[in-house]
Amino acid sequence: MELKLVYRVLRKISDWTVAGYYSETCVEGQENIPAHGPLIIAATHHNEMIDIATLAATMPHRRRVAFWAKSTMFANPVSGAILSSSGAIPVRRNPNNGSNGNGNGNGSAASGSSGASSEAGSSTGAANQDKAAELAQRSVLFRDTSKALAADGVVGVFPEGTSYTQASIVQVMPGAAWAAVEFARYMQRGEGGTDVQVGKGIRLGKEDGDVKGKGKEKEVEEVKTGLRIVPVSVVYTDKSKYQSRIAVRYGKPILMDSYLDELLEGDPDEASRAVVKKIMGQVEKQLREMTINAPDWDTLCAVSMARSILWEDERNVPLNAWVEVSQRLIKMFDLPPDCPPSEVESVRELKKALTKYYALLHYSGIKHSILSSLLPLSSSSSLLDVPPPHALPLQGILLRPTLSILKSLPLSLIRLVLFIPPLLLHFPGYITGKLSQRLATKGEEESPAQFKAIGGGVGIGANIALSLGVLWKQNKLGTLSALLGLGDWTQDDGRIAYLKRLLGVVGTVYCSVLVLVRWHKLLVNANYRQLQRIMTFCKLVSAFAFSRAADTLSATALEPYTTPPLPAVNVFIKRIKKEGLTSSSSSDTSLVVNGDSEVSTQRKQPAPIAARKLVRHLLHARTGACVALSSHLKTLEDKTLLKYLTSKGAKLSV
Repeated sequence: MELKLVYRVLRKISDWTVAGYYSETCVEGQENIPAHGPLIIAATHHNEMIDIATLAATMPHRRRVAFWAKSTMFANPVSGAILSSSGAIPVRRNPNNGSNGNGNGNGSAASGSSGASSEAGSSTGAANQDKAAELAQRSVLFRDTSKALAADGVVGVFPEGTSYTQASIVQVMPGAAWAAVEFARYMQRGEGGTDVQVGKGIRLGKEDGDVKGKGKEKEVEEVKTGLRIVPVSVVYTDKSKYQSRIAVRYGKPILMDSYLDELLEGDPDEASRAVVKKIMGQVEKQLREMTINAPDWDTLCAVSMARSILWEDERNVPLNAWVEVSQRLIKMFDLPPDCPPSEVESVRELKKALTKYYALLHYSGIKHSILSSLLPLSSSSSLLDVPPPHALPLQGILLRPTLSILKSLPLSLIRLVLFIPPLLLHFPGYITGKLSQRLATKGEEESPAQFKAIGGGVGIGANIALSLGVLWKQNKLGTLSALLGLGDWTQDDGRIAYLKRLLGVVGTVYCSVLVLVRWHKLLVNANYRQLQRIMTFCKLVSAFAFSRAADTLSATALEPYTTPPLPAVNVFIKRIKKEGLTSSSSSDTSLVVNGDSEVSTQRKQPAPIAARKLVRHLLHARTGACVALSSHLKTLEDKTLLKYLTSKGAKLSV
C-alpha cells in the first residue's frame, strides 16, 4: 500500500476546510462506492478547489482519488511537486476548440480522442504539429489514467470541464467515458506495458516488434475490467457563504463491463464513439437528476426566494431534500406549452414578484430570515400594512424591531462573553480570509469560498504558531498541560525532559485547539445571526428615523435594483449557436448560458446604493412576494406540490 503522505496531508486539510467553512455536510449513496477496484468518479464542478476538498473529505472508505488537474498547474515547481506527489494527473484544457467541436476542460481532454483529425483541404503544417502534440498529450493522459485504474485506484474527473455558476448544468464533456473506454482496451491487451488505442492510428506501449506473433492478427479475448463510473453531485446551499451547507450524493454505478461486447465488435473507432455516447448519456442523466437545474437564472433566483419565504430560513430546509424541493419549485415555474393563459400570467407575476424581492435583498445587503425575525408578517398581511415608499416617515414601524433587539440583548451579551476564547483563536482567520477574498475573480461566485477558506486557515495557523512560540518562550505551558492531564514536564532537565516537553506541547496545543474549534462551532452561528440582526436594525432605523428627501427613488432609478445580477461569464463554457439544437440536448442547456451571457452585457451592474434608500421598496416587495406565493400555491388545482412542501416543513407566511 502506497503511503502517499502528501495526499494524506492534503486530505486532512480538506477535512478541516470543509468542516470549518461549512456548517453541515450531508453524504448519500456511500453504498455505491466499493472499498476496492478501479473506479472513475464523474463529479459536478461548481466551486473550484472546494469541490476537490469535498470529494476527498467525503469519499467512502477514505479511498485516495487521483484527480485530473489542469496541466498549467504543474508548470509551477511548488504546485507541480505537490500535485504529482498527491497522484494528480495533468490534463490539457482547451476552451472552444474548433478542431474537435468540443470545449475542453478538466473532464474533456479526451473529447476528440478518436478520429479527431482535421480535414485535409484545410490543414496546414502548423496545425498538424499542434494536432500531433495534442494527441500525444492525450495519449499520456490515458496511459497515466489507465495505470492508476489498473492499480485499483480511483480517478476523479469533472465532466463539465470547468467550474462555473449558472442556472443549470450547461455542458457535459465525454472525458470520463473516453478514460473508461481506453482503460477497457488497455486491459484487453494485458495489464502493464501493453498498447492502448487513444486515437486513430496511435497506440501506446510495446512496439510492434516486441509483441509475439508479429504480423499476425491476434484474437481479442474479453477481459473483465471491474471498472465502475459513478456520477457524483456536489450541491451547495450557498457556496460562497461562510457556514452554509453541502449535499453530496454518489450516484448509481455504471458498469464498464456491460459495454465490452459492443466495444469489441466492428470498427474500433465507431464502437468506441458509440459506447462513449451511451456512457455519457447515463452520466449526464444522473447528474441532472441529482442537481438543481432551472431553465434560466431568474427562475433560479425566484426558487431561492420561494424557499426562503416558505421555510423563513433556508437552514430549515432538510439538507437531504434540498435538491428535490428546489426541483419541484422549478417545475412550478416551468409550465408546458398548452398551459392556460391565466395560469401562465399568474406564474409570470409570481416570478416577477419573487425576483424583485430577491434583487432588493441582494442590493440592500439584507437577508429575508433576519428581516422576518425583526418585522414578521402577520397571517393577514397585505400591501396596505406597509407605508408606500413616498409616504412620510413612520417611526412607529420601528417599535417591534426595537423590542426584539432589546429582548435578545441579555442573552446575546452572555453568548458574546462565552465566545471570546474561541474568537481569539479564529479572529486572525476572519481578517486573512476577508483579505484573501480580494484575490477572487470579480463577479465570480465560485472563487471566494476557496480563497476565504484557505486564507482563513492560514490566519488561524499563524495565530496558533505565534501563541505557541510565545508560551514556549515564557515557559507557561506547564500549568495548561497539567490541567489537561499531561503532567508537569517543565520541572525536568536533560534530553528526555526536552522530548517530554515537546510531546507535551504537541498534546497541549492539539487538545486546546480541538476544544476551541468545537467551542467556536457551537456558538458562531448564533452570534453571527445576532450581528446580522443588529446591522439590519440599523438599516431600518436609518430608513425610517433619519430618512431624507434625497433618499426617495423614482421608478426609473429603482428599476436597475429590481432585477437579479447575472453570474459572471466563464470563457471555458462552450458557445454553441442556437440553430439545429434540440431541447433535450445538453448543448441546448448551454443556450441558456449564451442567452444570459448576452443579456449580461446589457444588464449592467447598478451603482452601489445606500440600503436606506431601498428599505421601503424592500418591505413592499416582501409583502407582494409572500402574498403572491401563498395565493398561487393555494389556488393550484393539483395539491401535490403544496402537500409535499408542507411535509418538509414549509409554511405559508400569509
